[in-house]
Amino acid sequence: MRSFSPLDFGVVIAYLLGCLLLGGFFARQQRDTRDFLLAGRQMSWLPIALSIVAADLSAISFMGVPAYVLKYNLMLLPGLATLPLVVPIVIRLFANTYYRLELFTAYEFLERRFSYGLRAAASLLFILLRLCWLAAALYATAVAVSQITGLRRPLAILILGGSTCLYTALGGMRAVLWTDVAQFLVFTTAIFAMFGTIVRAFQGDIGAIWAIAEAGGRTAVVDLSVSLREVTLWNVLIGYFFINLASYGVDQVILQQYLTAKDLEQSRRSLWANAVVGVFIMIPLFLLGLGFYAFYTKQGLAIEPDRVIPHFALTQLPEGLSGLVIAGILAATMSSISSGITAITTATIVDFYQRALRPQASMPHYVKMARLMAILWGAGATLLALFVGRLGTIVEISLKTNSFFTGVLLGIFLLGILVPSANRRGAICGASVGMATVTVVGGSTSLSFLWYSPIGCFATVLVGWGASLLWRGRVEERAWVSTLLLRSRSDSKGELATGSHLE
Repeated sequence: MRSFSPLDFGVVIAYLLGCLLLGGFFARQQRDTRDFLLAGRQMSWLPIALSIVAADLSAISFMGVPAYVLKYNLMLLPGLATLPLVVPIVIRLFANTYYRLELFTAYEFLERRFSYGLRAAASLLFILLRLCWLAAALYATAVAVSQITGLRRPLAILILGGSTCLYTALGGMRAVLWTDVAQFLVFTTAIFAMFGTIVRAFQGDIGAIWAIAEAGGRTAVVDLSVSLREVTLWNVLIGYFFINLASYGVDQVILQQYLTAKDLEQSRRSLWANAVVGVFIMIPLFLLGLGFYAFYTKQGLAIEPDRVIPHFALTQLPEGLSGLVIAGILAATMSSISSGITAITTATIVDFYQRALRPQASMPHYVKMARLMAILWGAGATLLALFVGRLGTIVEISLKTNSFFTGVLLGIFLLGILVPSANRRGAICGASVGMATVTVVGGSTSLSFLWYSPIGCFATVLVGWGASLLWRGRVEERAWVSTLLLRSRSDSKGELATGSHLE
């Protein structure tokens, strides 16, 4: 196995400098918080779509999907079919609502519908869980980078976290979006470079690759058995439907991307384009896993799935392309981290600082505080990543808790949007029972993780609905929800004077 060459390092350094230059380029275009946090709401659909794909694909997925296929099979592949099914629901229920209310964060909706306490609790939970996720993503990426380059893991974490934090704090959401576009191109090129190398190793005989993978049981896609414990077709379709609905509907990281669109129509186009592009990016990742299995089976080598990309980059790719793969790993993570930092910053400023601490501060003050919070949250995620090796169990629990509570959060929003009779007490009761239910199910049963989100969502909605009937709210308190849902598509470009004053 050769060492990482100067040419490889040059490719990686050029990539990092490009990200920093983009951040510096947009640094002077931040006149107010609408510019800094939502790119002035002037973006068109294509860069938003590519940015969503990039933000949703971290190094955990970039390396994890091929590793899963190498170790198991293609059983998770049908989950991609749920994304086009989710998009029209997201547009109708969530994007329409957020745009017409001119929201900065999803959690503002919870205050308007229920109470500030529920908004603050949901926002705080998002911040803490996303911070742990950022630390885990940084750590996972640093492990791969250190394996390939020979850099010490703490140094890799500091370089990755520091550079991402810097361009995010400098350029705000515009820098995040356009660097995401560049990063999308980088990691896409890296994926096809690795797959192309494997195909060349088989003299272009893709059939031979498939035959070896099929003989090893790696091409299995569908399991029609009825089991709540295994990764069956039904579990994958139902589980990923709710996971994607929660991610695109109530996760601040993704929804903040499509809230940067200049109007609702551009936002809709970005979501549809993301669904198409996302599917066509994930399919090559699954196929790459098959390629790795066939390649190493033919060579008679057994490679740990989590180390397959670093090993392949150093043993099979020429100088320069190895650097491109590392840049691809960095791009997959930095796009997610920068979007995460921006989302956490937005939640902090809008849901807490502006709402509860300094509601009448000047616009330059809010922009200054947003930059400061971006730096602080980025530094916090970086420092936490340095201790992930010692706090691995805590981080693992945090990530599992994140999967638990996404369904509950989705349930709260669906309760508020779809159930006119829902009220504050009912929502709190539903959320409490939903969290308790999914925690018990996850901790005391062998149910597949794919069921956590649906169970949390249904428990929250059903209990919240029933509890709301016991504590009936005033009609005036909830009438605007039904009115909002009944608005026709023709007024989608209209604006309501109900948005945050952070503009």
